[in-house]
Amino acid sequence: MRSKKLLLFLIRNKMSKKKKLVITGSEGLIGKKLAKYFKTKYEVIPLDIQLGHDLTDEEFVKKWFKTNKHIYGVILCHAYNPIPKKNTKPVSPIEVPLDEVREFLNVNTVSLFSISREFIKNNKGGVIIAVGSIYGTRAPKHHIYKDFVKHIGYSISKAGMTMMSKYLATYYAPHFRINTVVLGGIADPKQEASFVKNYSDNTPLKRLMDIGEIIPVFELLLNEKSTAITGTEIYVDGGWTAW
Repeated sequence: MRSKKLLLFLIRNKMSKKKKLVITGSEGLIGKKLAKYFKTKYEVIPLDIQLGHDLTDEEFVKKWFKTNKHIYGVILCHAYNPIPKKNTKPVSPIEVPLDEVREFLNVNTVSLFSISREFIKNNKGGVIIAVGSIYGTRAPKHHIYKDFVKHIGYSISKAGMTMMSKYLATYYAPHFRINTVVLGGIADPKQEASFVKNYSDNTPLKRLMDIGEIIPVFELLLNEKSTAITGTEIYVDGGWTAW
């Protein structure tokens, strides 16, 4: 009986020593994969609108990080990127309502800055990894979409997020390492066959990525030995931006 209690104590003690890793957008395609993978290595703390966490609410973010301290890292996965509706007329940038652009900025840029600064404010050091997009560093290839124009608000907001990471990385070094992982297209069963073909034709690997292929770069950036990697972007895009 004593040996069983001792074993349970050792297991709990080992678990309690896991570093805390916050993953925002934990219920999305990318966040869910990362949370599942890293839960064996870290104490993963999920944050997502589906779990009742409004990450655009400044007061919620302030209160949460003031209450939850001693966090090692934050992976910023949450994003506003609505799935295009079928059989709708494409909207050119000059016709886009400014309120729609503001919504992209509020979720994809401002809320990430809000979370990043509260994490920095309430911890002595750590790692921030922002999940970026090729459309935040290159203009979309509009011809690969059928009856659809990728929203300019998405590109503007993702580009702003990348610069936010650079700014914070230089300001808060060496105590915090802050980087952006720029992702290309990830295969999803919901994607139309025509889009998959057009996207693949414009990528050196001739395909969309599998979700599991993004894991290694996050492992690298979370690794305590990656002491010199900060203020940069690492591309995981199948070679899309090489052309």
